[in-house]
Amino acid sequence: MYLYLIRHGQTDANINKIYQGNSNVPLNDSGKEQAKILAWRFKGYPIGALYSSDLERALETARAINQYHDLNLVIERDLQEISLGEWQGKTREQVKSEYSDFIQKRRDNDDIYTTAVPGGESYQMLEKRAMAMLEKITGESEEEHVAIVTHGGIIKSIIGHILELPHQKRNAFDIYNTSITVLKYSVEKNRFKIKALNDTAHLE
Repeated sequence: MYLYLIRHGQTDANINKIYQGNSNVPLNDSGKEQAKILAWRFKGYPIGALYSSDLERALETARAINQYHDLNLVIERDLQEISLGEWQGKTREQVKSEYSDFIQKRRDNDDIYTTAVPGGESYQMLEKRAMAMLEKITGESEEEHVAIVTHGGIIKSIIGHILELPHQKRNAFDIYNTSITVLKYSVEKNRFKIKALNDTAHLE
Protein backbone atom coordinates (compact mmCIF):
# COMPACT_ATOMS: atom_id res chain seq x y z
CA MET A 1 0.00 0.00 0.00
CA TYR A 2 1.21 3.49 -0.91
CA LEU A 3 0.16 6.41 1.27
CA TYR A 4 0.52 9.96 -0.06
CA LEU A 5 0.65 12.40 2.86
CA ILE A 6 -0.19 15.83 1.48
CA ARG A 7 0.00 19.14 3.27
CA HIS A 8 -2.69 21.69 2.38
CA GLY A 9 -2.02 24.78 0.27
CA GLN A 10 -0.82 28.12 1.57
CA THR A 11 -2.86 30.34 3.89
CA ASP A 12 -2.41 33.96 4.94
CA ALA A 13 -1.49 32.71 8.40
CA ASN A 14 1.38 30.72 6.88
CA ILE A 15 2.97 33.72 5.19
CA ASN A 16 2.30 36.11 8.09
CA LYS A 17 3.80 33.67 10.63
CA ILE A 18 0.60 33.42 12.63
CA TYR A 19 -0.09 30.34 14.72
CA GLN A 20 -3.22 28.79 13.20
CA GLY A 21 -3.25 25.36 14.86
CA ASN A 22 -6.65 23.74 14.35
CA SER A 23 -8.48 27.02 13.71
CA ASN A 24 -10.46 26.96 10.47
CA VAL A 25 -8.35 29.09 8.14
CA PRO A 26 -9.05 28.96 4.35
CA LEU A 27 -6.53 28.89 1.52
CA ASN A 28 -5.36 32.22 0.15
CA ASP A 29 -5.14 32.86 -3.60
CA SER A 30 -1.64 31.37 -3.80
CA GLY A 31 -2.83 28.33 -1.87
CA LYS A 32 -5.71 27.80 -4.28
CA GLU A 33 -3.32 27.98 -7.21
CA GLN A 34 -0.97 25.52 -5.49
CA ALA A 35 -3.90 23.15 -4.98
CA LYS A 36 -4.77 23.32 -8.70
CA ILE A 37 -1.17 22.52 -9.67
CA LEU A 38 -1.04 19.69 -7.14
CA ALA A 39 -4.32 18.30 -8.48
CA TRP A 40 -2.93 18.32 -12.01
CA ARG A 41 0.10 16.35 -10.83
CA PHE A 42 -2.15 13.75 -9.17
CA LYS A 43 -4.34 13.49 -12.28
CA GLY A 44 -2.49 10.42 -13.51
CA TYR A 45 -1.99 8.78 -10.11
CA PRO A 46 -4.05 5.60 -9.52
CA ILE A 47 -5.57 6.90 -6.28
CA GLY A 48 -8.29 4.61 -4.98
CA ALA A 49 -9.11 6.36 -1.70
CA LEU A 50 -8.96 9.97 -0.52
CA TYR A 51 -8.97 11.17 3.08
CA SER A 52 -8.90 14.71 4.44
CA SER A 53 -8.79 16.72 7.63
CA ASP A 54 -12.08 18.51 8.25
CA LEU A 55 -10.41 21.94 8.30
CA GLU A 56 -11.26 24.09 5.28
CA ARG A 57 -7.67 24.55 4.02
CA ALA A 58 -7.26 20.77 3.79
CA LEU A 59 -10.74 20.20 2.35
CA GLU A 60 -10.17 22.78 -0.39
CA THR A 61 -6.92 21.02 -1.31
CA ALA A 62 -8.53 17.57 -1.24
CA ARG A 63 -11.47 18.70 -3.37
CA ALA A 64 -9.09 20.08 -5.98
CA ILE A 65 -7.39 16.66 -6.21
CA ASN A 66 -10.76 14.91 -6.36
CA GLN A 67 -11.84 16.80 -9.47
CA TYR A 68 -9.81 14.28 -11.47
CA HIS A 69 -10.77 11.17 -9.48
CA ASP A 70 -14.39 11.53 -8.28
CA LEU A 71 -13.80 9.46 -5.15
CA ASN A 72 -15.79 9.33 -1.94
CA LEU A 73 -13.93 11.94 0.13
CA VAL A 74 -13.54 10.60 3.67
CA ILE A 75 -13.36 13.45 6.19
CA GLU A 76 -11.59 12.70 9.46
CA ARG A 77 -11.46 15.15 12.36
CA ASP A 78 -8.39 13.41 13.80
CA LEU A 79 -6.37 14.51 10.75
CA GLN A 80 -6.59 18.09 12.06
CA GLU A 81 -3.49 20.11 12.87
CA ILE A 82 -2.32 20.28 16.49
CA SER A 83 -4.46 22.48 18.71
CA LEU A 84 -2.38 25.44 19.86
CA GLY A 85 -4.98 26.72 22.31
CA GLU A 86 -4.36 30.29 23.41
CA TRP A 87 -1.63 30.79 20.81
CA GLN A 88 -3.96 30.47 17.84
CA GLY A 89 -4.40 33.70 15.92
CA LYS A 90 -1.26 35.25 17.45
CA THR A 91 1.99 35.99 15.65
CA ARG A 92 5.22 34.35 16.72
CA GLU A 93 6.44 37.67 18.12
CA GLN A 94 3.27 38.09 20.18
CA VAL A 95 3.65 34.60 21.61
CA LYS A 96 7.31 35.19 22.48
CA SER A 97 6.32 38.36 24.32
CA GLU A 98 3.15 37.18 26.07
CA TYR A 99 4.28 33.65 26.98
CA SER A 100 7.99 34.18 27.60
CA ASP A 101 7.88 32.67 31.11
CA PHE A 102 6.01 29.58 29.91
CA ILE A 103 8.36 29.11 26.96
CA GLN A 104 11.46 29.45 29.11
CA LYS A 105 10.15 27.07 31.77
CA ARG A 106 9.33 24.47 29.14
CA ARG A 107 12.82 24.77 27.70
CA ASP A 108 14.47 24.55 31.11
CA ASN A 109 12.51 21.40 31.91
CA ASP A 110 13.19 19.96 28.43
CA ASP A 111 9.56 18.91 28.11
CA ILE A 112 8.40 20.64 24.92
CA TYR A 113 7.20 17.23 23.66
CA THR A 114 4.95 16.45 26.62
CA THR A 115 3.79 19.91 27.77
CA ALA A 116 0.84 21.41 25.94
CA VAL A 117 0.40 25.07 25.10
CA PRO A 118 -2.29 26.54 27.43
CA GLY A 119 -5.63 25.27 26.19
CA GLY A 120 -4.05 23.11 23.49
CA GLU A 121 -2.44 19.75 22.75
CA SER A 122 1.07 18.50 23.40
CA TYR A 123 3.20 17.08 20.59
CA GLN A 124 2.95 13.74 22.36
CA MET A 125 -0.85 13.88 22.10
CA LEU A 126 -0.60 14.88 18.44
CA GLU A 127 1.71 11.96 17.63
CA LYS A 128 -0.61 9.49 19.34
CA ARG A 129 -3.59 10.85 17.39
CA ALA A 130 -1.70 10.87 14.08
CA MET A 131 -0.49 7.28 14.41
CA ALA A 132 -3.92 6.05 15.50
CA MET A 133 -5.38 7.70 12.40
CA LEU A 134 -2.74 6.10 10.17
CA GLU A 135 -3.45 2.70 11.72
CA LYS A 136 -7.18 3.20 11.10
CA ILE A 137 -6.64 4.09 7.43
CA THR A 138 -4.27 1.21 6.71
CA GLY A 139 -6.65 -1.13 8.50
CA GLU A 140 -9.85 -0.14 6.73
CA SER A 141 -8.72 0.70 3.19
CA GLU A 142 -8.31 -2.06 0.64
CA GLU A 143 -6.86 0.31 -1.97
CA GLU A 144 -3.25 0.15 -3.11
CA HIS A 145 -2.89 3.95 -3.42
CA VAL A 146 -4.34 6.23 -0.74
CA ALA A 147 -4.08 10.04 -0.60
CA ILE A 148 -4.33 11.79 2.78
CA VAL A 149 -4.65 15.58 2.86
CA THR A 150 -3.65 16.90 6.25
CA HIS A 151 -1.28 19.33 8.00
CA GLY A 152 2.43 19.84 8.59
CA GLY A 153 2.28 18.87 12.25
CA ILE A 154 0.56 15.57 11.52
CA ILE A 155 3.03 14.66 8.78
CA LYS A 156 6.04 15.59 10.94
CA SER A 157 4.68 13.48 13.79
CA ILE A 158 4.24 10.46 11.52
CA ILE A 159 7.72 10.76 10.01
CA GLY A 160 9.26 11.37 13.43
CA HIS A 161 7.53 8.27 14.79
CA ILE A 162 8.59 6.04 11.89
CA LEU A 163 12.22 7.18 12.17
CA GLU A 164 12.10 7.14 15.98
CA LEU A 165 13.39 10.70 16.05
CA PRO A 166 13.51 12.53 19.38
CA HIS A 167 11.42 15.69 19.33
CA GLN A 168 14.50 17.92 19.24
CA LYS A 169 15.45 16.44 15.84
CA ARG A 170 12.10 16.90 14.15
CA ASN A 171 12.84 20.41 12.94
CA ALA A 172 15.67 18.99 10.84
CA PHE A 173 13.25 18.66 7.92
CA ASP A 174 10.44 20.80 6.50
CA ILE A 175 6.96 20.02 5.24
CA TYR A 176 5.98 22.68 2.70
CA ASN A 177 2.52 23.64 1.48
CA THR A 178 1.15 21.03 -0.98
CA SER A 179 4.24 18.87 -0.48
CA ILE A 180 3.90 15.12 -0.98
CA THR A 181 5.42 12.63 1.43
CA VAL A 182 5.10 9.01 0.28
CA LEU A 183 5.00 5.99 2.57
CA LYS A 184 5.00 2.37 1.50
CA TYR A 185 3.20 0.17 3.99
CA SER A 186 3.77 -3.58 4.20
CA VAL A 187 0.66 -5.26 5.61
CA GLU A 188 2.54 -8.52 6.18
CA LYS A 189 5.37 -6.88 8.13
CA ASN A 190 3.28 -4.01 9.56
CA ARG A 191 6.12 -1.69 8.57
CA PHE A 192 6.40 1.69 6.86
CA LYS A 193 9.14 2.81 4.49
CA ILE A 194 9.57 6.45 3.50
CA LYS A 195 9.76 6.65 -0.29
CA ALA A 196 9.65 10.46 -0.64
CA LEU A 197 9.73 13.38 1.77
CA ASN A 198 8.44 16.94 1.23
CA ASP A 199 8.28 16.61 -2.57
CA THR A 200 7.23 19.90 -4.18
CA ALA A 201 8.46 19.27 -7.74
CA HIS A 202 5.04 20.32 -9.09
CA LEU A 203 5.60 23.87 -7.81
CA GLU A 204 8.99 24.34 -9.48
